[in-house]
Amino acid sequence: MYQRDREAFLVAVAAEGVPLEVARKVLREATTLQRLAVAQCNGDWPCDNGSRTVQPCAQCERGYVPSVLRQGGICPDCRAERRVTALLAPFGITPIVQGDPRGCVLKLKLPSGRTDDGNREGFCVPTR
Repeated sequence: MYQRDREAFLVAVAAEGVPLEVARKVLREATTLQRLAVAQCNGDWPCDNGSRTVQPCAQCERGYVPSVLRQGGICPDCRAERRVTALLAPFGITPIVQGDPRGCVLKLKLPSGRTDDGNREGFCVPTR
């Protein structure tokens, strides 16, 4: 299932002018965002579980273990979102990040308007 979704994603973004190297980096960042969304939902490390010492992210104010807050107190989730935005900005593609790990955490609003989700918001970036 993942392989088929991955290939469909690569074809869709290639049609938008995104090089394969950039598309692979977006896939990697989507997996990071998915993993962090699951950690936030379950209270796994490095997120807040109610018993470990955490500090709020300077940008999103979610609780994270202090050792993962870098670059002015920014959490790994916000840093990954920034990387995706920077990767896709030259191609006119806007990322849509959702925190619910049960669905598609990262969608792309493509210039062509092509979508593959039920809400017609964007094109889902597959994760394992």
